Amino acid sequence: MYSKRFRELFMHPKHAVEIDYTHTAEAIYKRHDDRVRIFLRISDYIVKDASFKASGCPRVIAASEALCRLLINVDVETAMNLNEEHIREEMDFHDKNFECVRTPLIALKKALSEFAER
Repeated sequence: MYSKRFRELFMHPKHAVEIDYTHTAEAIYKRHDDRVRIFLRISDYIVKDASFKASGCPRVIAASEALCRLLINVDVETAMNLNEEHIREEMDFHDKNFECVRTPLIALKKALSEFAER
């Protein structure tokens, strides 16, 4: 069911670490109580670093790692335009039955909204 890429993201996440961050937000997928907190370090409208803390299913952890990999060194506008398909492609996971994959994306959008308000 899971690709080699998916298993790598889940088993060996490189961005599940503490960073000095400027913006953060949390999202919860209540159906399974999956939780994701995204941490962003933004400077000059560029996401310089990203990390996460997640608890829940393997899909949420892999999606969080995939999202962080997509975020590093992109401008805020590009980050805001990331969607579920980008994450699924990065994960090599295309089963649409698992909505929990959206959870890190929801956390990202919250963090970027807070950034935009400043």
